[in-house]
Amino acid sequence: MSKSHSLPWPLRCLPIPAIGSVGVFPMIVPGCNRTYAHETMALHLHDYVGEMWIDGIRYRLQPGDITLSPNGKLSRYELQSSGSHLCIHFFFPKGQARLPSVRLPLHFRLGPQVIAARERFWRTIDHTRQAGSKADSPAGWAASASLQELLLWLHLQRHRGLAPRRSSLVEEALAKLEKAIEASLAKPMLIAELAAGVGLSSDYIARLFAQRYGMTLQHYLLLRRVELARHLLLSSDLLVSEIGRRVGMPDSQYFNKQFRRVAGQSPLAYRRQHSRKAARRPSAGRKSPSLK
Repeated sequence: MSKSHSLPWPLRCLPIPAIGSVGVFPMIVPGCNRTYAHETMALHLHDYVGEMWIDGIRYRLQPGDITLSPNGKLSRYELQSSGSHLCIHFFFPKGQARLPSVRLPLHFRLGPQVIAARERFWRTIDHTRQAGSKADSPAGWAASASLQELLLWLHLQRHRGLAPRRSSLVEEALAKLEKAIEASLAKPMLIAELAAGVGLSSDYIARLFAQRYGMTLQHYLLLRRVELARHLLLSSDLLVSEIGRRVGMPDSQYFNKQFRRVAGQSPLAYRRQHSRKAARRPSAGRKSPSLK
């Protein structure tokens, strides 16, 4: 059973909490399989399979899992293959412990709601990068507010009633669809092709997906493609046009339009802005030195 950790919850004043490093952090095997000591709290959305120990408790990780590592506690990874995770490192200034609090488990498995969690992670990451070193600024306040909203949303998700179980055939079809989506991000793919791959009609699978995830299949595909594009823009020197091809949008004008629709700016502007911010800040997702 997952342990939990109490977080002070500010109701009136901003900017609280303070945010440290954020972004996409690569976990390269075998170098990442060591013990970490976090000076800040670390909220991670994992995109790999493995095991993680937080404060002596072992958690099995699957893609889409979220963990909260409290400051001052040890955490350790054991991954079989390399991957990456989204990370947000933050802390509450001294004196905030007296404020009302919410309790969050150290390990979340949100199921279909992980899509909404990804959007909230990226909102906080983008605001934080825009703020740079100016935490006491509109962008800094937006970053703080979006992080607080994410933490509160996770708290509410934990206490929601369980949704009625669907038939095993429907669950199997949706599981196949999720795998097909991840496999199709690098190439253009029609909804009809995805539906055919799981043996269902386009209309039926579209209705199932919307009921399960609260958004259309087309919109989810776009969000995942833009998330991959963000990662490539900041972690590689590939041309924008090549990144568009790698995320299934080979038409440069279409890629620019769709990226701007989600991220609020063009791919080139996103790379220039956030690369400059990253150069002035600690590395995204940087951990404290490993402990012997």
